[in-house]
Amino acid sequence: MFSENYSRQTALASLKDLDADLSDRDLVTYAKSEEAMVRAAVAERPSTPLTTLLKLARDESPTVRAGVAKNRRPEMPEQVYQDLAGDKVVEVVLALIANPQVPDALIAKLGRQFHKEYSGAARERLSSKSGAAGLLGRVGIAR
Repeated sequence: MFSENYSRQTALASLKDLDADLSDRDLVTYAKSEEAMVRAAVAERPSTPLTTLLKLARDESPTVRAGVAKNRRPEMPEQVYQDLAGDKVVEVVLALIANPQVPDALIAKLGRQFHKEYSGAARERLSSKSGAAGLLGRVGIAR
């Protein structure tokens, strides 16, 4: 009756709906999608309810966790950022480093890690800033 790709096609078509103004109920529903790309799109939206974001931050898919890391929600609890900073998937940590909402202190801590994949990106973010954070990045203290 339905093609094998029915569920995938429906979920991917739903991504287009995420551009519209969605209610909290709609976002919660999309956050439960079987498609990681749909959950990731919900995770990136600052208007997604906080309880939903907290669940998505522990999602099995690194793409979804990276979506939460990219989320620019102003009142995101710092503990969420700290948990994501410890993620074993580089994509998630790089998304966190690229998010301007993440505090410089956490970025500096990532810059001191031994992970070549993201410590350089953290130092670069700090060195591009002015003030104390920029100085730390330029003199290599955040290495």
